Amino acid sequence: SDSDQNTIVANRLGALCTEAKRKGMTVWVIAYGTSLSTMLSNCANEGKAFQANDAGALNDSFRNIATQIARLRVSK
Repeated sequence: SDSDQNTIVANRLGALCTEAKRKGMTVWVIAYGTSLSTMLSNCANEGKAFQANDAGALNDSFRNIATQIARLRVSK
């Protein structure tokens, strides 16, 4: 059923997000043209989830992400 498929997708996404964060990866999420669900918010690292309802907001979200990435530095 649709409900079963949605549950399977949510569980898989949750597992992937958890594993990525466990490995030290940063996960950003942009909900475009849809609501920023709890599932998507939980997938992203803190402060890394955005909602964009139009092209301008989508550009703003990517600009915000690019700014955050630009602040990152590689270290040993």
